[in-house]
Amino acid sequence: MGDNNGLKAKKINTDTKDSIKTTGKKSKGSGIRFNPYVLPLAFILGIFPLIVRLKSFETHLEGYGFYLLSETEDIFLYYKSMFFITACTIMLVLIVLQGILHHVELKAAKLFIPLAGYVFLAFLSAVFSDFGTFSFTGIADHFESIWVLLGYAMCVYYAFLFVSTTKDIEIMMSFFFLGTVLMLLIGLSQAFSQDIFRSELGRWLLLPKEYYDNPENKLVFEFPLGRVYLTLYNPNYVGSYVSLISPVFLMLAFAKKKVWLAVVNIVVYIGLLLCILGSGSRAGFVGVAFSLILLLLLFNKKLIKFIPEALIVIVLIVGIVYTYNNYSNGQLFSRAEQALEIKKVEPNLKAIETNDDNVVIHYLDHKLELSLYIDPSGEAFAVDAFDENNNRVDYVPTLSESGESYNFATTDERFTNISFEFLFYQGSPVFYVNIDKKNWTFIYLEGTYYYINLKGKADKMNNAEYIEALSNYGRAFSGRGFIWSRTLPLLKKYILLGSGPDTFTLAFPNDDYVAMYNGGYENILMTKPHNMYLQIAVQTGVLSLICFLAFYIWYFITSFKLYVRADRTKSMVMVGIGILCGTFGYMIVGIINDSMIVIAPFYWVLIGIGLAINSMIKRDNAFAVLETIEANEIKENGGTETKAEAAAEETEAVSEYEISEEYGLADEEGYNEENIEEDGSESDTER
Repeated sequence: MGDNNGLKAKKINTDTKDSIKTTGKKSKGSGIRFNPYVLPLAFILGIFPLIVRLKSFETHLEGYGFYLLSETEDIFLYYKSMFFITACTIMLVLIVLQGILHHVELKAAKLFIPLAGYVFLAFLSAVFSDFGTFSFTGIADHFESIWVLLGYAMCVYYAFLFVSTTKDIEIMMSFFFLGTVLMLLIGLSQAFSQDIFRSELGRWLLLPKEYYDNPENKLVFEFPLGRVYLTLYNPNYVGSYVSLISPVFLMLAFAKKKVWLAVVNIVVYIGLLLCILGSGSRAGFVGVAFSLILLLLLFNKKLIKFIPEALIVIVLIVGIVYTYNNYSNGQLFSRAEQALEIKKVEPNLKAIETNDDNVVIHYLDHKLELSLYIDPSGEAFAVDAFDENNNRVDYVPTLSESGESYNFATTDERFTNISFEFLFYQGSPVFYVNIDKKNWTFIYLEGTYYYINLKGKADKMNNAEYIEALSNYGRAFSGRGFIWSRTLPLLKKYILLGSGPDTFTLAFPNDDYVAMYNGGYENILMTKPHNMYLQIAVQTGVLSLICFLAFYIWYFITSFKLYVRADRTKSMVMVGIGILCGTFGYMIVGIINDSMIVIAPFYWVLIGIGLAINSMIKRDNAFAVLETIEANEIKENGGTETKAEAAAEETEAVSEYEISEEYGLADEEGYNEENIEEDGSESDTER
């Protein structure tokens, strides 16, 4: 391998007789053996997304004030996580067996150094996490434990080691295609309000027998009928999914030599865009747009060759978007405008403190300090109210109609929108404070004041640090401004190591009840930052984020340099371009979406396949033919067959023979052009 992209590792060639032992079976009419080692990758691409099943489990979160349930259910995440970990364990075993049984030397490319740094820091973050075992077991509503993160790196390395022929790519793309078609069928059923999961068949698929046999057990869906969510847990992740995989099918359409295959892939591509429309994920279109921009940069002037196909795609995209917007009475464009609309909002209530001796309300630019004095007999009490300068705040007490509580209204013009009510609850003094028509409940227990949250739990108020500039624009980007304003200050604590994989729920100030109310998330548990990069930085550390970015940027730069020169007549190259554009779109969408077990495995597997394709291109010198053609066409134009074309055909013929001989593709029957034409199979370097 060349030095340009640092890929100097010794790749396992799954087609040689001297390295990996395969089944010995050859595909029909081909000299290339079927490589069973790609099956774990094919499973993730084709079968993994379809895994859905209800699972009841203990949350172990009931000890936290902001969480109530000790047991809950999941349909889309838990089993995906378990199957993914199992598949990655199988990959690890196969790698070890190759090293031990077949004495295959397993070397690492320089590119894997930042990736190794990322998972190493992730593991250390898990070991030293302050949040117990959640990093190892996974947490409710996420299940992306340290074992999943290690599995992501395993997918990349495994694909790089074991994927070495075009046949391997074909097998995985076939699984990928079938799995995507099934996902599209699910999406169409949801888009046309015939959601398969809401049918009796869906109930049978989702529910274990003990639940299914009881007709009273009903599935309750959070999303309205007609909203597309596929099997991805939330409609938002449909955007990430489509941004990632759609460029692969677009490139497969351009690569297919048979018209009907190109049409099928175009249909899949358009179907994926329809899923974005049905999901309402605006981020998905942003990711798709950026992937198409990158595609234009890669093809540059050479896009002229694909102008008919490109025009068809553009017309279809514009037509679908316009039609859907009209069908939804303009909701598509209006929602996009709302997401981009940025309004400054400064709430009146800034913070509330629950101290041992008082409750302090920060309202506008003032403070109201409230405290209770209870007579030892428990029959008499007094309410003390002071401002920030320790001046008494006057109020008017009145007995309620029931005679069981007292109401107080302040007469101070600074606090005219604040009133409070006092009563005894199970022997403990409780008072309600009404601030701008919003009730806040406090109780005095064991010598200190607590806030009674919406879960009915007594908890201390946490006034977390925040970035004011973002907080005042908290509703920007569909409420992400608020989340980011409370997440960014956490990074100071997690420079070297993070809070631990899958622990964002616990690291984020979910107990900053005033901020959650002001941000519009009073009754919502914040389990993710809605930004993949902040998610990584908090959970596994800022340093691990740097490693993650270094790995992808390295892959991106080396791939870009490779594909601007590569021979685009080869389907393998087109798949590689599709993967590069798809992962780029995924990284863009990652600015407003998270890493989730329902999507991230695709990203990491495709990255691994992309690295393998890069290695194959350099190995087979797939850009040499293109450079020869271009060089000769500059010298001479015209004629039915230029010297460049003749030279290209000669170079390709020699290249195919040399590669087939070097990588064990030739056999006693001969590996030549006549056999290819007879059975329709293709060489190692061309589908």
